Amino acid sequence: MTPWWRHQLFWPVVLVVLGMYLLVHNLGYIRDDIFWPVVLIVLGVYLIVRRART
Repeated sequence: MTPWWRHQLFWPVVLVVLGMYLLVHNLGYIRDDIFWPVVLIVLGVYLIVRRART
């Protein structure tokens, strides 16, 4: 089994998400002071739910 970061779709998805973030940020739809805390909270909830399923 390959590590999750070596999966063939991981890096393309990272680049697409980063590009979408930068585009939306430049258009003024996202404020940095709200965005990163929300991302960290969502990531934490995802990790907790994923671990609870196993």
